[in-house]
Amino acid sequence: MKLALKIIGAVLAVLVVAALALVYVFGPTYGAMFTGKPIFLFGASESRINTAMLDTAAAQGIYADSPEFKDVYERAKDDPAALDDAITAAGGKHSTIYTREEEESVPHTDPKVELRNNVVWATVPGIGRFDDGQAYADTLAHGLADAPACAAVVDLRGNGGGDMGPMLAGLSPLLPDGPALYFQSRSRKTPVMIDGNHVAGGGTPTTTSGGKLDLPVAVLTDGETASSGEATLLAFRGLDNVRTFGEPTAGYASANVVIDYPDGRSLMLTVAKDVARTGEEFAEDPIAPDAPLSELDGWLHDVCR
Repeated sequence: MKLALKIIGAVLAVLVVAALALVYVFGPTYGAMFTGKPIFLFGASESRINTAMLDTAAAQGIYADSPEFKDVYERAKDDPAALDDAITAAGGKHSTIYTREEEESVPHTDPKVELRNNVVWATVPGIGRFDDGQAYADTLAHGLADAPACAAVVDLRGNGGGDMGPMLAGLSPLLPDGPALYFQSRSRKTPVMIDGNHVAGGGTPTTTSGGKLDLPVAVLTDGETASSGEATLLAFRGLDNVRTFGEPTAGYASANVVIDYPDGRSLMLTVAKDVARTGEEFAEDPIAPDAPLSELDGWLHDVCR
């Protein structure tokens, strides 16, 4: 009996050691992949964090199967100075490493909705992942629902991106139920879904209220409309009652994951391209509007008369 207990204890000890070894080796990468948080046992040195970022880029980056990435990946394993080049090669121009201080230095603008000459005008700025997404969505959705109007303007000019969940939830009164757009990764295509005033599948799942509106919609863009701002634009693409005005967007129409590391750095890695309901695929090219901004007033006059 004692011998059996000793054997069982020894086996359990081996299993525990083996499990800890697996977590030590794979936790930084697979923890990030499956939970969004890298798992470091026994300390997180700069070298281990760099390796985790590199391996995450190899596993998830949208271009990680390209010859360019494979070349710089080998260099970056031995040369930390090549890490930034590897991240860009794996995820494209939308991928980078940054600090919390850099993220917090981005100017914050609140959304707003106002009635202008019987047109409800929604100003939709970028939103950071630490901002109040629920308040953001409620401001837009309630403002749209409460305004008696003949048409709506969704102003995405200057919207550099951020958390698209509150953006689409706030604009859900103007969008039909079903897939708003899709994300195409290296292995699969997933939808961003709208159900009433609830959004899931892109950014933070967000629910607000306001019902649905049946209005013609003008969407405004410029060269600073980027990332989730472009995804929001694509949520309106292909709808019969929508026309876009302004200037071509910035060309960052792709989906990212953001992974925070113990040393204060964050990895923003592009893992999918944006696909509109029309089937068009977007990533690093600007999205052109239907017409210049100068034609907006004439279009509003026509749809409101």
